[in-house]
Amino acid sequence: MAVVAVVDSGLNVNHNDIKSKLWRNSGEIAGNNVDDDRNGVVDDLYGYDVITGQAISEVGDPDGHGTHVAGIVATTSPKAEIMGIRILDANGSGNLSDAVDAFSYALLMGATVINNSWGALGVDPSQVRFLQEVIDIGVDEFGAVFVAAAGNETTNTDRVPNTPSNAAGMLSVGASDSNGNPASFSNFGQNTVDLFAPGVNILSADTFSTNGRIRFSGTSMASPVVAGAAAILQDRKPNATPATIKRDLLNGVVPQQSLQGLAVTEGVLANKFTKSFTSRLKRSDNGDRKEKSIKNSLTTFNNNSKIGNRNFDTIICVLDKPTRAEKMDLWNELMDQDYTKKIEWPKAFGNRICVLNLKKSHQTRENRMSVLRDMRKSGHFESVEWDRTITQSIGIGSSSVSPDAADSSSSTYIDLIASSAGIDVF
Repeated sequence: MAVVAVVDSGLNVNHNDIKSKLWRNSGEIAGNNVDDDRNGVVDDLYGYDVITGQAISEVGDPDGHGTHVAGIVATTSPKAEIMGIRILDANGSGNLSDAVDAFSYALLMGATVINNSWGALGVDPSQVRFLQEVIDIGVDEFGAVFVAAAGNETTNTDRVPNTPSNAAGMLSVGASDSNGNPASFSNFGQNTVDLFAPGVNILSADTFSTNGRIRFSGTSMASPVVAGAAAILQDRKPNATPATIKRDLLNGVVPQQSLQGLAVTEGVLANKFTKSFTSRLKRSDNGDRKEKSIKNSLTTFNNNSKIGNRNFDTIICVLDKPTRAEKMDLWNELMDQDYTKKIEWPKAFGNRICVLNLKKSHQTRENRMSVLRDMRKSGHFESVEWDRTITQSIGIGSSSVSPDAADSSSSTYIDLIASSAGIDVF
């Protein structure tokens, strides 16, 4: 059975659209307040909150975005099991370092598809090489399919990169309307957006009730439609590789003239996967190519927000596969430095990824730059980079709440090596 990890703002595990479709951690005994499977999280029956270190059922979804996304997965793929992982706070913001932790948990707990309806426009994957490394490991060693929202800034991501959707191995999804046209807010890219899927006025679970539903628009809504489709294909072809699943999804799109030049496939996800959200589309790629106005819209990006900014309390490193002895020597060396608050090694990624938190005294500009230079000169790492901020990929489009009933229209999962005395582990 396919397991879809919804890496997002949390999950209302009691919502009627979701509760019967939850992934269940077989290693945990419900309600005994014990970490039975010794993965660092107590009673994580249905998933994990990276921010607090608690089970997802203890926190729920303070923002509502993740529950809506999970409901879309459940509608698209009724047989899929949903694993909730929270990395976004009540304001819909978070950090890439938490995504690394989330991916580690998801992969080790058996997720076969990982949905990411969040991102950072203006950040190139080459600037956060640790993220590409963990995606590569997830695909190559765990056989997981990664799906991401392309973003909602009406921007050409061939020119202005978006992370994580631009990363290699990630299926990047733009949003289309009910007629198969690009949504007015959707990002696009002939080389960096793989396909489009319904993302306008999408009805799904409302986290603030147990029965209600709400309509949202965004590439956040399009991405889980594709994630659900990937889960369906995995159930049909249990031995299929991520490359095969991706190929089948892309080969099956419905070409649309309005999407020419806006995506690799120039099409919308196949009708058999989108029937819950749109009427049946017909291919409309015949005739002369016409330039769409969206293609000539915003292609430069002025980031006046804090999204994508460097997070100067966390450094993430990629190592060149050290032996256990070399890893311990490195740990000793780093812990001897007066700037180190704690060091973590996400379990799913072996000895390849190291996360170092700086003490507050070393977060001033002069001190932090000195730390970064010293680490880069040490020769231990393939890359040494700052953490980055991220946000959910929900559009500016309208939303409407349905009645509180069925709508009539349709330790962290990290291997903690050391922590300085008196410093709490988050």
